[in-house]
Amino acid sequence: MNKYSTDVRVFIVLQMASCDENVKAVQRAWQEKFHNKNWPNKRTMARLYAKFKRTGSVEDDKKAMATATATVVTDGAKQVVDDFFSAGPTGSVRRAAEMLGIRRTSLQRIMKELELSPYKIQVTQPLNEDHTQRRSEFAQLILEKLQTGEIDVKKIWFSDEAYFTLDGYLNKQNYRYWGRERLEITVVRSLHPKFFFV
Repeated sequence: MNKYSTDVRVFIVLQMASCDENVKAVQRAWQEKFHNKNWPNKRTMARLYAKFKRTGSVEDDKKAMATATATVVTDGAKQVVDDFFSAGPTGSVRRAAEMLGIRRTSLQRIMKELELSPYKIQVTQPLNEDHTQRRSEFAQLILEKLQTGEIDVKKIWFSDEAYFTLDGYLNKQNYRYWGRERLEITVVRSLHPKFFFV
């Protein structure tokens, strides 16, 4: 509302009072006085008039600005969040917000101020020394079969199956950690976990 001068605000309030808060009548009076249709919208006029009735002034509402909610980003809250993610850097923001009793948006603001960033954890298979050689041999064999025509690429069928592991192996959302710097974290899991598919 601060884009309107005090004179314009007084005009709107006087017209709202004289026209029994009829916005259309105020718009007609605006057009006669200012020779344009760039009047404020109905909501702005109604809010200005309600504010004038409440405070007796057309200036910005200091009371409404003074009652703005206090920030939750305090040194104590920052320390609690920092301790939480230091103890368990793989925790989710949603769960941390529930456990700490802080709104998620406030928690994200605190984490930004603490310079905590999410990093993905690399998931690898436990490989032995001979795995590299065996994989290289397998790749060479497949390339040879593709070149000789033993394998037709057009006949390879990729299905849309969903595998559900019994130990949460494929849930990549659990493989994040929050930290100030990137660490080399590698999770080694079995090549063939117990699962079922649909």
